[in-house]
Amino acid sequence: MFPQISPIQTEAWKDLQDHYDREMRKTSLKELFLSDPDRFTKFSVDAGDLLFDYSKNILKESTLALLLKLATETRLREAIDAMFSGEKINRTENRSVLHTALRNFSGKPVLSDGPHECIQQKNPQG
Repeated sequence: MFPQISPIQTEAWKDLQDHYDREMRKTSLKELFLSDPDRFTKFSVDAGDLLFDYSKNILKESTLALLLKLATETRLREAIDAMFSGEKINRTENRSVLHTALRNFSGKPVLSDGPHECIQQKNPQG
């Protein structure tokens, strides 16, 4: 079931706003790098040929902890699972968001509304 939780209505959102107001509002990226020589190592992930470097964002370990709290409170994992399972999460059009199917290399079909008969177009020339 796709959770419909507004992030701005959560305790984590309030905590993030307080964190920003108290600690991050006047923090510069230069200060963050000067105060932590291991910043790149802490805030990057290497996955083979892919490097995800988020060290150049104004955040601290406490910021990440609050973002993870927000993900938990909004039940992000359930929302991701709903999206990948083909649940109708596009409320405006009442349909699945099947752009995930474009990246499906599992060998298993991505279905929306269960399996459907495949309609094959007949060749008009015979």
